[in-house]
Amino acid sequence: MRKTKYILILLAFLTAFSGCDDFLGDNRDPDGTDQVPVDQIMPVVLFYTALENYDHSEYGAYLSQCLTTAGKSQTGSHAYRSGWEFLGMNRHPQWRRHFYDVGSNAKELLRFAEEENSMNYVALVRLLRLLSVQQTTDAFGDMPLTEAYMSASPKYDTQESIYEWLETETEALIQLFDGPEVTQATNRPMGQNVDRVFAGDMGKWKQVLLAVKARILLRDLPNLNTGSAGAILTAAEQALSNWVDPRYKFDGGSSVEKNCMWGRNNKPVNSWESRSNDLLSAIPSKYFIENMMGFDPATGEFTDPRLPLLMEARADDSDEITYRYLENNSGMPPTHKIEWYPDLYESVLTTDTSTITFITREELHFIAAEAAYWAQDKNRASEHLRQGIESHMKRILVPQQEIDTYLNDPELVPGSSNIDLSHIMVEKYKAMYLQVEQWNDLRRYGYSNDVNDRKYDNTIVYPGLRRPHNLYEAYWSNENQWIQRINYDPETEEKYNREELIRLDAFRNPEWLKKPMIWAPQN
Repeated sequence: MRKTKYILILLAFLTAFSGCDDFLGDNRDPDGTDQVPVDQIMPVVLFYTALENYDHSEYGAYLSQCLTTAGKSQTGSHAYRSGWEFLGMNRHPQWRRHFYDVGSNAKELLRFAEEENSMNYVALVRLLRLLSVQQTTDAFGDMPLTEAYMSASPKYDTQESIYEWLETETEALIQLFDGPEVTQATNRPMGQNVDRVFAGDMGKWKQVLLAVKARILLRDLPNLNTGSAGAILTAAEQALSNWVDPRYKFDGGSSVEKNCMWGRNNKPVNSWESRSNDLLSAIPSKYFIENMMGFDPATGEFTDPRLPLLMEARADDSDEITYRYLENNSGMPPTHKIEWYPDLYESVLTTDTSTITFITREELHFIAAEAAYWAQDKNRASEHLRQGIESHMKRILVPQQEIDTYLNDPELVPGSSNIDLSHIMVEKYKAMYLQVEQWNDLRRYGYSNDVNDRKYDNTIVYPGLRRPHNLYEAYWSNENQWIQRINYDPETEEKYNREELIRLDAFRNPEWLKKPMIWAPQN
């Protein structure tokens, strides 16, 4: 990670969110004495937290075999959408997002907020940094933490030690959020112009902290310590108490921060450091449409009422309207047109004014369901499964009658006597559509499928899951090998911290892509 002058980019927010009307490119020396008001930095950190959520989710939608494209190339500038030839890519936005956009601004905000004793700002920015560290290590593994920003070539901490820090920092933050200097903050209050999510309501942010704790603890399942399932269940249920979704709100307009990153009119934040959503050229996978949504191509019927609310079926040249899809990286037939495939913008999740939700209510219910299952409490597992499904269906506006019909079909949603891990994780996969955890869950369960025959509690977790076609043969000749991590950002790490990559055996090494995270199965 290169040590650069910190850049505090104060985005041009809507006039309704006054205070940052002009772009400021204020190059700061990290040792300088000039100060930017913390209520001007906080909106920047929150915006980049939302953008980071999008970055991870956009990669994950393809890596989890949910979406694909019309092509079938083994190589390309978007390796996660094609043949997994990651070493040919020149940038991953997630790395810059954490260290430069969230991390650098958070570091400066912390310094200023501590100097003026604005502990509500300290608590919130540490929470956002906690979330950013968790998401980044789950994508890359080992990374700088204790020496980040201290040198041009900081050492990489092990993922084990990073998770130890995550748990320690979580407990410290719980105490901080409970303290009167946060709960009764008067020194510099936050309003909607500073905090687009909760307008400075620290009680609601405290619940988000508990949710992040549950997600961090979930990494014990199913490979590290199933004995912690009870603690995970408790953490998830504590977070669900008085839960309000942390939704970053967009209000429309022409500037990059005014439209949701998943919307049709979203523009990347600097094309060189971001990825557009490209949903005009994305195609749903066979796995998602058939195995997840229960679509029958012979009859055109489907079992999951969410399908028409996540995408709109479109007609071909003969006016036949149906849900068309492809196997991952198999390529569109030469006679087909991209306009024949579903419109992925026809969803409440993908409009210009959609929100970016950092953690959803349904994710917490599925964390609780999985933990309850491993804790041998199938009654609670079944109840949280049902609540997770209902929460997601309500989010995307499924009518209540259709929700009830789905929930009351024992073939789709079994009771406590028949529930298994596949029921929970398949439903969570659907609820994590365009969310961060979809790819993380697949890796935690080792891409359990019919080919690799990896079972948990004697169950194939993701039946029907297959690797993409046309994978880059030089890396992926073994049919049971799956992508486990992203290589370190070439634009920074290979140039400025190459020795650390060499030490890790991660420099230009495709085998590094196959190395499991500490919380994934190791063989």
